[in-house]
Amino acid sequence: MTASAHAIVGAALATVIKDPLTLSLASLTSHFVMDCIPHWDFGTNWRSRAKTVTGLLAAADTIIGITLAYLLFWGKAPVSLLTIGILFSELPDWMEAPWFLFFAKGRDHITKKDEFWKRTCYGIYKFQSRFHVKAQLPFGGITQILIIIFALYLSNR
Repeated sequence: MTASAHAIVGAALATVIKDPLTLSLASLTSHFVMDCIPHWDFGTNWRSRAKTVTGLLAAADTIIGITLAYLLFWGKAPVSLLTIGILFSELPDWMEAPWFLFFAKGRDHITKKDEFWKRTCYGIYKFQSRFHVKAQLPFGGITQILIIIFALYLSNR
């Protein structure tokens, strides 16, 4: 899923879950559940373009998503809860980012001789990848739009 979709769902959860710990767990869980739905994101087909381009697109998506989440849900939940919902919904992708930034070069494996940091980043990347169900556009975009609409519906009940 795009960072925007994760942020919006995390913020929507903040409007219905008032306990910070429960919200943290629900937002974190929502990330993995959403990634199990066929989707397109800026990581789809990342090997076919420059890493810098993918990074800039992902950063822009994150900034736009966080901004949209605050704009859509401002006043519907305390800022502290919105922040928790957004942060935990985005956290798995942020933990995966070092692999792409520092190590990913088109092949997805490591050796026992690789340093601890590289092996750790790869482990996070592989764990996160188990949940990803990629889809090309337009279908992969439609699924995200439907999820966002559903989140908006639930938060306005």
